[in-house]
Amino acid sequence: MKRKIRLGLLRCDTHAYWYAPFFARCDCDKLRINDTACYNIFCSLADPHKLDIPWVPGFTIASCWDEDAERAKKFSATFLGTANVVGSPEEMANKKAIDAAFIADCSGDGHDKLRLARPFIEKGIPVFIDKPFAHNFKDAKALVGLAKKHRTPIMSASLLEYNTVAKQFAQRFGEIGEVGMIVVKGVGGVGLAGIIHGIALVRNFFGDGVESVQAMGNVPLHESASRKLNAGGLPDFRAKRVPLNYIHMQYANDKQGLVINGPVDLFPDRCDFHATAHSKNGTLHSPPIGDPEFMGGGKVIFELFRKMVRTGKPVIPYESILEKIAIVDAALLSQKRGRTVRLSEISGR
Repeated sequence: MKRKIRLGLLRCDTHAYWYAPFFARCDCDKLRINDTACYNIFCSLADPHKLDIPWVPGFTIASCWDEDAERAKKFSATFLGTANVVGSPEEMANKKAIDAAFIADCSGDGHDKLRLARPFIEKGIPVFIDKPFAHNFKDAKALVGLAKKHRTPIMSASLLEYNTVAKQFAQRFGEIGEVGMIVVKGVGGVGLAGIIHGIALVRNFFGDGVESVQAMGNVPLHESASRKLNAGGLPDFRAKRVPLNYIHMQYANDKQGLVINGPVDLFPDRCDFHATAHSKNGTLHSPPIGDPEFMGGGKVIFELFRKMVRTGKPVIPYESILEKIAIVDAALLSQKRGRTVRLSEISGR
């Protein structure tokens, strides 16, 4: 039997609580107290002390870290105290203590990903970097360059990019012939964290190969949003506002994707995405893709992560990861300048 992968988990936010039950046993009562949203999603209707969630064997949480030490202690206690609470990412980055690192990120803008991932990459410890992969294309390119330099595999993925309900929906495309356009109803009011999911859902259907982007709109964040939400280096475009109401992606093969991000008040208390597929013969509408439907994607992602750690090789092409961030930067530039922006303007290729 293979030894379990000792995982170091950074940032004990909702995404840490969301992913951890896939591979770590937990105290359901503590989960209900410490992250009610995740408990409500995963709790078994038959037994409130059990979770109804796919299981991915092969991991154990060896250590955890959060800027708020108390939050890290609560997380460790929720997952049966197996995680040693450490004082810094640098302290965690020790091959004798962990085999891989997972940087969780529920609602951030990626501005700290390069800083948090660096000590692990430099020591050859594989890293999963939750979405968004980076704050901008410059940081994304630096992360990939660092990974290649130290021959350390890294990965990043959105639950929408590997969503199994979306994959099942795509199997119906033959009903209307070749699909040329996908329209995604995304979620608004959550900055880059939500925007990247809508982009990822289009890519679930059409993959890589976006050639240009056009974007417009300017939606304020929800009033109740934390002041720290998306607090990065571009307050106009990434912190105070979600400028990307409409993101149009033009593929080199002439396919098109459109992501619509409305204000969060339009659909309160829901994280549901919807996709509409268009062809010259007709239209298909997906079922809702929300919290219960995200679980299939979570299982796929952690199975890929396990494979990456076991093999020591990347499981997602770095160019594919970079393209998502290039799309965001192109959309921001398009919104600012009022014109279509080619991805080559961002990547320099």
